[in-house]
Amino acid sequence: MSTIRRHPGRMPSRAVLVASAVLLTSVSVVAGCGADAPSSRPTVTVFVDPPTTATAAPAPSTTSVPTVAAQPTTAAVPTALAVGRQRNAPHSYAEARARIQSATAAASVTDHFQSPSGNIVCHLGGAQGLAACEVGSGRVAAPLPSICPAGGPTVIGRIELQASGARPVCNSDTIRDGGEPKLPYGSRTAALDPVACVSEEAGVTCVDSGSRHGFFLARGTFVTF
Repeated sequence: MSTIRRHPGRMPSRAVLVASAVLLTSVSVVAGCGADAPSSRPTVTVFVDPPTTATAAPAPSTTSVPTVAAQPTTAAVPTALAVGRQRNAPHSYAEARARIQSATAAASVTDHFQSPSGNIVCHLGGAQGLAACEVGSGRVAAPLPSICPAGGPTVIGRIELQASGARPVCNSDTIRDGGEPKLPYGSRTAALDPVACVSEEAGVTCVDSGSRHGFFLARGTFVTF
């Protein structure tokens, strides 16, 4: 007879017990029956359950949500405006260009100047664009609410000429540096292209030959085209 040895302090494994049970059953059947005699006992089948393996839960899927940055919006400002009395002001690029061409060029005046009265100062190029002119006194109330940003000044003191057109500006800053030479009435800046300005008793006119835009600025009035 088979003997199951036990180690002190250790329990037999399930596989050893099952194997021993099968062996004892087989020995008993053989010992009790002859070689030719049919077995009178039913065959015993032992099923050994396989060890269970823990299955890890799938990680939760995450969906990346794109972040869309808010885009600033700007209200459209017409590039053709006429405000105030517009005394002797040009109202088109062609009219303004003809007036500038007929003026005398001032060789000493290039990228900045002021009117003989000192009330208007202009700078060509720089942070304000192709040209910018500003009045010291005689600012104009904005004809459209979209021109002035909320919470800021509500009167127009400067016109800035960009490639897209001339834009009135409700400014609280200034481009005046105090060192601008005076451009006599009836004179224009030295260069004629692409940007040129003329000083007249009525006001100052500037145009850009590339975009064919321009403006007129004086005390209490302005025109953009």
